[in-house]
Amino acid sequence: MMKRWDLSRQAAQRTRIGVLAILISACAACSPGGAQSDIAESEQAPAVAAAPEPSVAPAPEPDTTSNIYTLERVKPDTELASGESDTQTETLPAPVFGLPELRDLARRRATEPYQPSRALPEPAKRLNYDQYRRIIPKQDDMSGEERPGQVRVLFDPRGYLFDHEVKINLIDGETVSPLPYDASLFDFKDLDLPNAVTESLGFAGLKLLQPLNEAGKFDEVLSFKGASFFRALGAGSVYGASARGLSIGTASSEGEEFPAFREFWIRRPSGPAGDTFVFALMDSPSLTGAFQFRVAAGPTTRMDVEASFYARKKVAQVGLSPLTSMYYFSPHDVTKRGDDYRPAVHDSEGLAIHMANGEWVWRPLQNPAALEVSVLAGRQPNGFGLVQRHRKFEHYSDLEADYHQRPDVWVEPKGDWGGGQLMLVEIPTSNEYNDNIAVFWRPEQALMPGAAFTVSYTMNWGLKPGVVADVATVSETRAGQKPGDKNQIFVLDYKGAPAEHFRNAEIEVSTSAGRIINPVLQPHPDGDTQRLSFELDAEGAAMAELRAVLTKGGQPITETWLYRWSAK
Repeated sequence: MMKRWDLSRQAAQRTRIGVLAILISACAACSPGGAQSDIAESEQAPAVAAAPEPSVAPAPEPDTTSNIYTLERVKPDTELASGESDTQTETLPAPVFGLPELRDLARRRATEPYQPSRALPEPAKRLNYDQYRRIIPKQDDMSGEERPGQVRVLFDPRGYLFDHEVKINLIDGETVSPLPYDASLFDFKDLDLPNAVTESLGFAGLKLLQPLNEAGKFDEVLSFKGASFFRALGAGSVYGASARGLSIGTASSEGEEFPAFREFWIRRPSGPAGDTFVFALMDSPSLTGAFQFRVAAGPTTRMDVEASFYARKKVAQVGLSPLTSMYYFSPHDVTKRGDDYRPAVHDSEGLAIHMANGEWVWRPLQNPAALEVSVLAGRQPNGFGLVQRHRKFEHYSDLEADYHQRPDVWVEPKGDWGGGQLMLVEIPTSNEYNDNIAVFWRPEQALMPGAAFTVSYTMNWGLKPGVVADVATVSETRAGQKPGDKNQIFVLDYKGAPAEHFRNAEIEVSTSAGRIINPVLQPHPDGDTQRLSFELDAEGAAMAELRAVLTKGGQPITETWLYRWSAK
């Protein structure tokens, strides 16, 4: 049995409401002055200057049939862009069904009118979070195989907020077998659901399980559920940050459209070793999509993703490889929370970027007073991801949430995605149950009917970062008001590099408003850490974009640290 965690502290708020629906729409509507920052990447990542949110093309009419994603608190017991992965095409056999066939299906679907998922029966829609969670599978593997292999499959029925129906197909050699929904696969306990309802629900999503943490014990590795959301685990991690197949209109005042995966094809390895392939058909009022996910589970679970999109109409404000997470508070906030016993609460604490010019950037996340949108790169980065750097229990002191085990998610684009911007969206939240962080690449060109837009990228999920920077990284950020003074003080620790690495280093600290005072670099008492501290005199400014980096001979020897300070 998989160990499950109930949010017993606040039973009325046991769901994680997706940032990408209610919060964004509400914040965008009520906070037109939410800060937006723009960076055009040059030789280095400069400080981000606050500016009004630029005008953008209106987003398509939102698909309101499924616009909330609930992150369950579960512990596991003509192509316009070329970025296709060579490793995928080289190792793929010639199956009866694969990405070419799926692309043809998505291309044809885009020429047809959009058909929404059939309505969810009212009794199933009225289920609350706890009731829905009581529905469990009756089998360890729902694929129908008499002898389950090294990868098992479980499915979820529709209900509660999960109203989109998905179809399931299993690929075995030369055979593609549709797997019809069967209510007898599930134990509905004593829920007040008539047989006519349970027998007509249909599937809402799927999970892949395989030995991950110990031999013979099957753990969840990957879950697809709700619109185009998915999330994966490496060894020793619990669910935290998530991803989506595509976003449309995120943080726009017009509202967001949520494309959804409508059909899956699963091909499991035939032997004890090998990767699992999941093919997914996406659909929405504005476009269709064909996805191939190649999944290799392990200490760090790797997913090679290829996706092609086919527009029904002009689609602007698209987000490629969107990641979402939760950030509530931590010691790097200027304003501290005094009413929580825990020192930090977040699924991810920062955005890491490996810029196109080789520079490494670290941007601590914020829980802002108003919706904030930042543009952090104007050229396609080598990689980006949402990262949880603090990995000790005492950093969070939460026996239930296990925030120290939330996975990093690192994305490496393949090929040329075209011009665009790397965008970070931060949304106010008053608790830890709301996803309030989103990051994605927004192409500068809208998707147009009649042409495919194809991208490829690799995702790494796990307790260790997908890549290791070749410069010293920021292990701690602390911020607050200087005692007895109006100035703000910031403290950055660089841990793990020898002292010689920092000898004769030059300090570069800048601000978009006010002035920097007293920058100092000195050894930390623990012996393998250097501490950079400085003060900010805001001089009456309401917001300032800060930047700090240590250099030698004009070359960075540390990450470039970016931070948005606000007087609110």
